[in-house]
Amino acid sequence: MNPSTKVQSGMNVNDLRKALLFNVGELWAVSSASMIRSIGMGMSWPFLAIFLHNEEHIPIYYVGLLFTLSTVVSITFSMVGGGLSDRFGRKGMLLTGSMLGAGLYMVLASLVFQGSPVFYIELLFVLSNISGAFVFPAASALVSDVTSESQRTMAYSLYRIMSNVGWAVGPLVGGFIYDSGMYYIFALLSLTSIAQFSIVLLYVKKREGTSRNLGRLDSFLVVDKYLIAFASGTFFVTLIASQFSVTLPIFATNVVSIPTNQIGYIYAVNGFIVVAGQYPMSWLLRHMNDINVMVLGSAFYALGYFLIGFSHDLLGIMLDMVIITVGENLTSPGMNSVVSKIAPKDKVGRYMGFLSMMNSSGRAIGPSIGTVLMFIFAYQGFEVWTSLSMLGVAAVFILLAVKTPVTRRADELRNPETAVSQ
Repeated sequence: MNPSTKVQSGMNVNDLRKALLFNVGELWAVSSASMIRSIGMGMSWPFLAIFLHNEEHIPIYYVGLLFTLSTVVSITFSMVGGGLSDRFGRKGMLLTGSMLGAGLYMVLASLVFQGSPVFYIELLFVLSNISGAFVFPAASALVSDVTSESQRTMAYSLYRIMSNVGWAVGPLVGGFIYDSGMYYIFALLSLTSIAQFSIVLLYVKKREGTSRNLGRLDSFLVVDKYLIAFASGTFFVTLIASQFSVTLPIFATNVVSIPTNQIGYIYAVNGFIVVAGQYPMSWLLRHMNDINVMVLGSAFYALGYFLIGFSHDLLGIMLDMVIITVGENLTSPGMNSVVSKIAPKDKVGRYMGFLSMMNSSGRAIGPSIGTVLMFIFAYQGFEVWTSLSMLGVAAVFILLAVKTPVTRRADELRNPETAVSQ
């Protein structure tokens, strides 16, 4: 082989390694941990609403309320989790959240196995969201810590890809296990939390916290008009995205009459499209403003959910999920990237916690909106999904409205000398 060809080949490999951020080991560690956790979450969430409604005979609007309460817990603890990750470091919060989840999910498995009153199952499910409230802000802040600003959007894309490998595998596994008993799913979810703990323990470095000013409750709070403006747009994105967890599986089983053991195929489409499409999409749009990309993604969300009202079989909903997932690919990485760029360096965890709180608010309210609309419209698909698609349209207009001031704020933090001179 010609030496120059070898050099060129070596350069291509190095370029690929650089593009995939293989030199940032902690990014891949936290992403791998997220993938393992997502396998467990993917096994449980699509089937929990079906379990509560179809087997425990809980009314549809009450199931939506239960998911709302579970994310209210996440809202409450997200700001605390973000603040504590600034004070004590990312690794400690990741380990704490992982072990808390492992314990709560194992107790849930035991309660379901013993046929305990459904109230206790509901209570533990709601409390289990404390685990995620500790893990997610710390993980998002860690990705920011270990990457440069120019790497940030791609890093969050890679983090999402790894997470969605879990969402591709988890629902398929859950579909096969569900008929054997929901307690098996919760037990496996506990084991995935233990695996996440092990990866973080071994491969994430312990660092000192970036902030010491956490002596009072108000030090956990964030008051930043740019953050609040941007997060108001992501709130509507998560309102429509959250129909994924409750409204869609119940509609698919009870209206479209898809067997429960086939529901996993819908969610597997989501996971596979993220894994296959997230990196190429992020690469192609890497020079485009993050908020413009999110606007486009919100429009895809609106279209995908609107089309569900016209779908009458498994294949139709799987095709709708392709469009919905394109919306997810376009919106999700940009959220964290924008917030990381408008956050002061000593407050990244708190800013991520605020974003998580707002998005959790959307995930809290979204299932209630979806299930109430199904109740009001008597499960009529066109009326339900047309109404829900308007949430994506609202996200488009809000993001367009906040784009200019939020982008200017990010530029000011990047170039403070220029901002002062102006």
